[in-house]
Order: sequence, then structure tokens, then C-alpha cells
Amino acid sequence: MKKLLLVLGILLLGGALSILIYSRILGPRIIQVAAPTGEPIGEFDFPRPETSLLAVKIALPLQMMSDLASERVPAEFAGSENKSIHKQIKNGSYAWKAVRGDISFQNKTDRLAFATPFKGAAKFKGSLDAKILTLPLDSDVELEGVIGGTLTPGIDPNWQVNPNLVPQIQLSKAALSIGQLGKLDVSDLVGSSLGQYIQKEARKLTPAIRKQLSLRKEVNKLWQQTYLTRLVSDEPKVWLRIDPQAILLAPIDYSSPEQISFTLGIRSETIVTNREPGEPDRQPLPNLVPLEGPVPTDLKLPIIVSVTELNEVLKTENIDIDTGIGTQIEISGMEAEIGQNGLLNLKLILQADKSRLGRGVAGEIWVQARPVINFEKQTLGFTNVELTLETKDKLTSAAAWLLEGLLVKGIESQLRVDLNDYKEEINEEVQKGLETADLPEGIDVSLKDLDINLFDIYTVTRHEEGGEADPGVVVVIRATGNMETKFNELILKPTEEE
Repeated sequence: MKKLLLVLGILLLGGALSILIYSRILGPRIIQVAAPTGEPIGEFDFPRPETSLLAVKIALPLQMMSDLASERVPAEFAGSENKSIHKQIKNGSYAWKAVRGDISFQNKTDRLAFATPFKGAAKFKGSLDAKILTLPLDSDVELEGVIGGTLTPGIDPNWQVNPNLVPQIQLSKAALSIGQLGKLDVSDLVGSSLGQYIQKEARKLTPAIRKQLSLRKEVNKLWQQTYLTRLVSDEPKVWLRIDPQAILLAPIDYSSPEQISFTLGIRSETIVTNREPGEPDRQPLPNLVPLEGPVPTDLKLPIIVSVTELNEVLKTENIDIDTGIGTQIEISGMEAEIGQNGLLNLKLILQADKSRLGRGVAGEIWVQARPVINFEKQTLGFTNVELTLETKDKLTSAAAWLLEGLLVKGIESQLRVDLNDYKEEINEEVQKGLETADLPEGIDVSLKDLDINLFDIYTVTRHEEGGEADPGVVVVIRATGNMETKFNELILKPTEEE
């Protein structure tokens, strides 16, 4: 019995010694590295203002313009002239009256054409010299033709609307019967008189349009609504603030046969802050800045991402690195904190097999890395990866040298953090905003071909200028697309001159 107990004791002691020798000599070296020292300092002191351009395309359907013109332009028009009708007619005079039909507009790809048919009659009077005697002339003439012309609307930098109307008239029926002289074509005569009348009326049209369609007043409403201060996060508290800076105007677009359109671009600055920024310093509507080309929507929205949120994503990422020299490195349980000079400190749970490293390494280490956006894959990645001084002190020089090279290669090539949730959230918020917007009656707004992309990422020391230190990460999201505002009803009302 004593021999048996002695054998068992030797076996147990041998097993314990084997475990001790394996763990202390042959097994992986267990390390626990402290977090890097030093105050967290962001790449920027506070979030940068981002310059955005919101392009609002305002479309005017031609059918709506036709209906509006038909309603506003008087249906009847009349005039009279005292002038020579023919060399054999003395004391000639005539009076005419006509009624127009519906006014229609057509898109000519570089201007608008308008036309309205008309019918009427003219009464000609005078004294007809028949050589032997003079006969009184009192004849009626049927009139028929088309009044039309072209419009090339323009908007001056001071918001004045110029229709640039060029009227034209065509008479298809205007024949005066004068007895033995037969029929006399008076289309040129009546056409000239009608043309002068239309020219005179057209000169009245420009100030009328300016008064009834006060573009400056309507755009000023949009300008004031662009000033925006909104709470976008409850925990932590984050406000978004938008301050408009300028308004751009693209050339009038005649590309659609059923409408004309013009695009206003509102250039603004977007900032984020962790305390309510108060009422903005509103500026009056500035003069227009005319452009020679189109205005695209290009929004850059900075979003503060808390380190807690970032770590929720990081902790799900695992990396297996095959070194090619018989060593496998497994990285898991990542956790980030703000470092210095734009770097993040990343804690890694590491398991490295035995190889040229000598004993394997297992435990927690820290690396420093700069967050970057991978534009092709639209993910968060890392560059400038290196071991922290605290980590290097815990490793042998050979292990630190080899492990650092492998980690740099593995993290920079394989660690890609998907931030699609932020992109989808922005997309949903934009679409929801359009659906719930309190728009004036008769206006439809649509946003087509919306494209959401990650644009930039950087660290900040504080959330606002002059605020308390609260280091975090700012992700800038870029949204592009085509925003169109379509008037399906336009009610012109006289407005006071501004």
C-alpha cells in the first residue's frame, strides 16, 4: 500500500511539474499590458464645419403654364387706326376686335414658344376714289390667325424675373372687298396694328410678372427654412446645425419636353455640437450667384460616434492571421479609446502560436492606429498600426519586432469595420423627412438616385468650440442625389414690392 501511494504521489508530482514546465517554459507566454498613458487628444479640437450644397430643382410643367396664361391673359382684345388703307382710299380708318383661343406653350430646347389662335373682325371706313365719283367705304373684314412668340426667361442676380418675350403674329384671313378694285389683302396692315398692340401689352407684362411672381419673396422663405438647429441624438446629446451661406443658380433647363426647370443651390455649413447652440444669426437673402453649369446636391453630414458605439461594432470583429511561417495569430475582443494626434488606441485579445516567436503569446496587448475610410469598400479601416510602448516593454525584442510586423500586415489588410448602419439610418431619415415635410399645397418634392457614402473619419477632443473635453470620433457621411420640387399648381397673387 505504501508503495502504491508513493507511486501515485510521484505521478501527481510529475504531472504538476509537467504542467508547470509547459506553462512556464513551453506554453504560451501570458501577458497583460496596461493601457497607454497620456491625455486623449483628438486630431481636431472640435468638429470641423462641413460645406454642403443642397440643389433644389424647381420644375414648371408647360401644361400648368398654359392653363395659367389662358386664365390670366384677357380673352378679348381690340384696337383702331386712322391711316391710309390704299392709294385710292382717302381718309381711311379701321377698327378691329378679336377673341383668342387657349394659349399653349412648347419647349424648343433652348427657349419657349407660345401660340394662341384668334378670330375676329375689322370694320374699314373711308372714301373710295372711283375716278368719276367718290363712294363711301364701309366694309367688314373677317380676321383669323395666330398670335405667338418666344420666351427666354432670365433671372437677374437681384432676383428680378425677365421674361424676354418676343411676340409674333400671323394672319391667315384678312381680305377687304372694295368693289371694282376686287379684294385687297390687308393682312400686313392689320398685322402691323395687331403687332404694335401686342408689343405694347408685352411691355406691361414684365413688371406684372415681377409683381405677381415675386421669386425673391418665395426663395426667401426657403432661405429662412434652411437655418436649422436640431437634436439628432439623445444619448449623448448631439445637435446638428446648418447655416446657409450663398445661393447659386444654374441655367434654365429645357431638356424635358413637358416642362422647364431651374435649379437653386444653397451652399451651407454643417456643424455638430454637444450642447444646444441657440438661435442662429440669420442673414438676409443674398444676391444670386449665376453658374454656367448644373448644380448637384452634395451634402456632407458630420455625425459624432461615441466610443461606446464604436466598441459595440469592434468587439464583434475577429481576425485570423496566417503568417506563412507556421504561426497562427488570432485577434478578438477589440476595444478602442481615443489616443493622441488622431490615433485610436486598440486593445486586442491575442493568441499567437509558438514559432519563431519562441514561446507563443496570449493575453491583452495594445496597438495604436489611425482610422481611415476605405472608399472602395465603404468601410472603416486602420493605417499606421504599431505596438504601443507599453506592449513592446512586455515582449522580447525579437517577439515585438516580428509580432508588430505581422499585426500591421493583418490589421491593415483584414480589419474592415462595416458602418452601413449609419448610411442606412441617414437614408431613412432623409426619406422620412420628405414624407412628413409640411409642404405648401400644390408642391411635390422627390429625391431621386440618393447615394449615401462614408466620406471621412477623424477624432476630436471636444464636441464644440470652448466645450469641455469629451473625446470622440466624427464620421462624415456624404449624400448625393437629385432633388426636385414640382409645382402642380401655382397661384399667382399680387405681392408688395420689396
